Amino acid sequence: MSFQNPKLLYALLAIAIPIIIHLFNLQKNKKIYFSSIRFLKEIKQKKQQRTKLKNLLILLSRILAISFLIIAFAKPFVAVKKENTNHNIVVYIDNSLSMDIDFGNGNLLEIAKNNAKEIIKSYSDQHNFYVVSNNFSLNNNFEYSKKDIFLQIDKINPTYKQKRFEDIINRINLFTNDTYHLYFISDLQEKTLKFNKIKPELANKVTFIHLKNLNLPNVCIDSVIIEEPIFKYNDKITLRVQVSNSSNNKIINEPLYLHLNDKQKSQQYINLSPFEKKDILFNFIEKKSIISGDIRTQDNPISFDNKLFFTINKLDKINVSIINTKNKKNCFRDLFKNDTSMFLFNEFELENINYNLLLKQDLIVLNEIEEISSGLLNTLTTFLNKGGSLLIVPPPKLQDFQRFNTLLSELKINNIKSTSVNDLKINNFVLENDIYKNVFTNNDLSKVEYPNSYKHYKINKNKVFNEIIKFANKDPFLVNYNLKNGRIYQFTSPLSKGYNNFKDHALFVPTLINIATSSSKLTPQYYTLGKTNYIISKERTNSIQNVRIVGNNIDIIPTIINQNGKNLIDHNKQIIEAGVYSISFNNKIKEKIAFNINSSENKIKTLDNKKLTELNSKNNLNFINSDIEISNKIKNIDSKEYWKIALILSLLFFAIEILLIKKIKI
Repeated sequence: MSFQNPKLLYALLAIAIPIIIHLFNLQKNKKIYFSSIRFLKEIKQKKQQRTKLKNLLILLSRILAISFLIIAFAKPFVAVKKENTNHNIVVYIDNSLSMDIDFGNGNLLEIAKNNAKEIIKSYSDQHNFYVVSNNFSLNNNFEYSKKDIFLQIDKINPTYKQKRFEDIINRINLFTNDTYHLYFISDLQEKTLKFNKIKPELANKVTFIHLKNLNLPNVCIDSVIIEEPIFKYNDKITLRVQVSNSSNNKIINEPLYLHLNDKQKSQQYINLSPFEKKDILFNFIEKKSIISGDIRTQDNPISFDNKLFFTINKLDKINVSIINTKNKKNCFRDLFKNDTSMFLFNEFELENINYNLLLKQDLIVLNEIEEISSGLLNTLTTFLNKGGSLLIVPPPKLQDFQRFNTLLSELKINNIKSTSVNDLKINNFVLENDIYKNVFTNNDLSKVEYPNSYKHYKINKNKVFNEIIKFANKDPFLVNYNLKNGRIYQFTSPLSKGYNNFKDHALFVPTLINIATSSSKLTPQYYTLGKTNYIISKERTNSIQNVRIVGNNIDIIPTIINQNGKNLIDHNKQIIEAGVYSISFNNKIKEKIAFNINSSENKIKTLDNKKLTELNSKNNLNFINSDIEISNKIKNIDSKEYWKIALILSLLFFAIEILLIKKIKI
């Protein structure tokens, strides 16, 4: 038998205390004179013998009670011979960013490494050892000796990558088909252990080492977006920053800084209640065409998420194309063609279309076209699949809906079912729709003179759509369909005389302008490490030379993929650190991009004892909680403990002592 805390056995010297008390507690006899003591002498001898026996039993029960109590605290165990266990020992070390934190007892990742070494030391040299981390590197595929695996453990560094329990098991099954025992060393975050029931064969093959962290207050910078597209140098830019508190502690007067182009631009102080989310707005004007910056905090000890990088590349002009019948006059020409600062306008007749140019557009308008060719339909389908936006205006005087409905059916949107002749106001505007963001002040339309409608088409409602504008009778006037990549807008009435006067109304301009701007290919403010392989470039030239990505001590030559005149940049998974990177074409910096860690890593939420108990009861798993004695626990993972029996015996002998003193009379 061995002990987890053998030094506590020195406390067995305490059994000398009841022995000393017993020896010095002998009462002195008092002399009493009698005329005859023959009978008293016999009684005295018998009583002395019984008293002596009782005192010896009390002394023995005290000695045994104290001894078993000390042994219980020393935690006795009998080690199982590990040669009879699995020959392959796999150690998983969670090296995600949540482990790179010091909660007061040392860095969790370093503690995990030390625990892994203690596990390996407790096995004989005949075993094969494997080590796995979130990097899933080639080194994870090989078996190591006890000496060599220590070097591999020391090489493990923090990473933004996150792996689930299922991912770890699948990875192990790739490099070994033999039986194994896995030691899963982690802070056991909820997003890592998303399972209710695991395979029965894994129940006795996994031991979880739980490294406890603390639920400390942490300002999480969840996202950064710009409120509207930026086309001009003097445009005011509004950044909407979403922050949250991932703990149950209050955050008071935490500074939030805005840095632009390596200079502090602004700061705000924020207060967050437990688990509260809040949007913070930063307004600024920046004349540079390429803006890079970050939002940062200074909270500790969780500091890996204190910065969120972003870039703003001011937009090129939006490409808008109109497809008309021959010599067709339209209201879109006057709107988009005259605003050359924002739009590149193209107009095609139905019989003469440049299909290659059509695929490069941001917004295409089918203006009162009743029927299209299969070639144009295929081009529009490809255009929508690439993320384009299509606006459909129905033709007037439709007698037979079949031909036009064939077009609508091919595009998988609702068909026209009838014509409604009715004087109505177009007066229901869904202000929550992005189309009307920043159009109305305080959402007050009480003083607006609404446009009139005299005739419109009724549509089926088989396909799901979002209403943007409705007639007074609640029939839809303008709706949109969100496809997997693109978007379709559909008017239910021609924009021509005899149907309505919407094109002559003041609301026509902001509606169409916002449809066009929302259709533009905005460059994302940032990408996510590990999730983004292709970067969409604004450069549209077909022959680009000397493309390079530079930043954070890397200088790489990416792969350029041209699709329909647009360039996709593949960094080949070489960007592995958060920060801002410059993209140069022909030795000139044309764009900047930002990469950040996955925002879910900011939410440090570990499994509590209740959830661990539930997992254990469902799966019969072996959990070891982290504490100052974890190294001793790890050494004796494969052992039978007897401290509970020792504690029960100690309590039993204390009870016998009380029984002897109180209940047994001499």
